Amino acid sequence: MNLSCETIINENEKLKLSDLEKSCLNIFDYLNLHHNIKLLKINIKKNDTIENLFSCCNDNVNYHINSLDFKQNCDTEMIFEFLSETLEEYENIKENLNFIKLSLQIFSQSLYNKYMEKTLNELSLVDSVTGSYNRCYLNNYVGNLLSLSNREQKKIAFVKIAIDQFKAVIDEFDYEIGDKVLKCLAKSLKDSIRESDIVIKISNDEFLVILLNVINENNAIIITQKLINNFSQEKVIINEDNKQTLMKTICGGISIYPDNATTIEEIIKKSDIALYEARNRGRSQFFLFNEEDTNKIDFF
Repeated sequence: MNLSCETIINENEKLKLSDLEKSCLNIFDYLNLHHNIKLLKINIKKNDTIENLFSCCNDNVNYHINSLDFKQNCDTEMIFEFLSETLEEYENIKENLNFIKLSLQIFSQSLYNKYMEKTLNELSLVDSVTGSYNRCYLNNYVGNLLSLSNREQKKIAFVKIAIDQFKAVIDEFDYEIGDKVLKCLAKSLKDSIRESDIVIKISNDEFLVILLNVINENNAIIITQKLINNFSQEKVIINEDNKQTLMKTICGGISIYPDNATTIEEIIKKSDIALYEARNRGRSQFFLFNEEDTNKIDFF
């Protein structure tokens, strides 16, 4: 085994231990060191869709481009583009493509495996109907937000959202219409909050909206009222032929971290209690958790 093959194999072993982003960077560093590649793009093409995985270039510049494609399966290929600012550099890379290809044939498979790992991991954290995060995401990642909140001494609002009389939608129509309502609600919630805030579907018709860095409880109340009002204006088309629409409402239960609780389990429980009280008050209602009023709530 010569040094070149040893180097390639050792580098590939490093890729297997890295995540997708780090793997792309490692490949770039390898190409830069061994083949003098200064600018690189790595894309994955699935059918007619191209997704960029790595880019080290200026998109406003017209480069000379050499490229290598590596088919991974019947409809997917990894594409490496080597960008040159001068013709001389372009020709040098072109002459060296066969040597570059030798290593990338191996690296591309490892990179594709990392891409699939990342895709599957993301799918496991996302609700298939609404595209929102799911309870798995809640269980594995939201605890980190509490630690960050503690370090920065900032409050987080947890707003439990439920659709009023959702079971009636299923009874009168069917689960397909129910899914349309859930999709509409998920989109409305996401459109009504900041990009830094989080929407999680936690049960059949319930969502948890996590509002980061809220100023105070009044700020959380204003946003919750906005969530309720915005969804009340949404029209779900239930019959494409006659354009029959359905309009629904939601209620919200609010708890504030760390004011109301200091663990993820307790803060969500307090949001659930607040939601229960909100739903008892009627449609399109919200309730801010507090110990005094909650002690008066009859759950049975």
